[in-house]
Amino acid sequence: MSEVWSRARAVGRTARFFAITSVTGLIGHWTLAAFSVVAAFGIWFVVQDVENPRVESTVPGIEEAPIQIEFVNVPEGLIVGEAGSVRVVVEVREEDIADLRADDFVATVDASAVRAGESLSLPVKITTNRNDVRVIRAEPEIVDIAVVAVTSKELPVTVERTGELPSGFRQGLPEVDPPFVTVTGRAELVESVNEVRARVSISGLRDTQSFDAELVPRTSDGTRVTVELSQNRARVTLVVKEASLTRQITVLGGPTGSPARGYSVTSVSIEPSTIEVSGPRELIERLAALIVDDVDVTGAQTEVIERRELELPDGVTAGVQSVFVTVSIEAQEGARTLSVPPIFEGLPEGLEVAAGVYFVEVRVSGAEPDLAELTIADVLATVSLQEGEAGPGSYEAEVSVPAGIEIVAVELLELDLVLVLVPETLP
Repeated sequence: MSEVWSRARAVGRTARFFAITSVTGLIGHWTLAAFSVVAAFGIWFVVQDVENPRVESTVPGIEEAPIQIEFVNVPEGLIVGEAGSVRVVVEVREEDIADLRADDFVATVDASAVRAGESLSLPVKITTNRNDVRVIRAEPEIVDIAVVAVTSKELPVTVERTGELPSGFRQGLPEVDPPFVTVTGRAELVESVNEVRARVSISGLRDTQSFDAELVPRTSDGTRVTVELSQNRARVTLVVKEASLTRQITVLGGPTGSPARGYSVTSVSIEPSTIEVSGPRELIERLAALIVDDVDVTGAQTEVIERRELELPDGVTAGVQSVFVTVSIEAQEGARTLSVPPIFEGLPEGLEVAAGVYFVEVRVSGAEPDLAELTIADVLATVSLQEGEAGPGSYEAEVSVPAGIEIVAVELLELDLVLVLVPETLP
């Protein structure tokens, strides 16, 4: 190898000598000079082939990005699948190999003959803008592609606004150019597109502003879809003006008077409970709440609903003019203890109840109106003495009450059973 390089250097020196000689000879004789120049360049190319030979190589290298394939002449209305990428075998000077990149080449596939529904194998054509590189072939030389028909539909551009305007400013309806775009692609993908969004931020806006917004096709759940749009960007103009202050204000109101005996107010609701009011800033900022007239529930036993008109300060407007106040009224729960005269049953023969006044203490609960109407006559307490024996004892009473009344407790009845005295027979 050292001998080759020695010869190459010798040839190089000879080439340089002839180059110098040719330049000097130009002064003396132009024919000889021209011959010398040609000879010098010939020798120079020989030296280049020895010191920097042309070799075959596959580029780009394994560690570099390959060349992406582009489809050309695709018939209208068709879409070809992903063709992937290739590398290329070239003939190039050895020292230039490291400089070659994927951007130095263009890989194309002519799809002019494809038809919808076909799966084809087509050759890859490689071109380059490098004059010092000769393309030999692509690797792979043939790629498989699938072809499908495309479908389209038109959708309006939806403006998605993020952020908030400063207090005291209001935004009108956005203006979009274009207002509609055509979505094109595979049928299943186009069908899945629910809207085309243009996202803009309104944070801090105090006047009208236009945005150059990207258009993004999305499904109903917000997923981005890979389809083609007739336009990828839209001009969105937001009209922002300083306006009167707008706030949500609470409406307050309540009951007046007392419900019927045994009833009480359980809740008060106002619909709507908050309303949006607008007006001069100084008025709205001082407006803490809107007060409506109370609802009279005197003697009421059921829910009371009444309409109330809003009284707004001059210069203030609201989204509604009246509200409904609902006062819920329910019977109160209570309890009573009744002393009920018992009814004795099943008294054993030869025994009788000792003389006295007896009552069964019964604790009941229920709605206050029902308890207020409850009398001792409505409660029945029956005491069975069937198992009774002479002497003092405790007995349970079986109690019944009207519907809606609940028995809480029944105390045992204490009483004496005594023997019946039989008069002596006279002689």
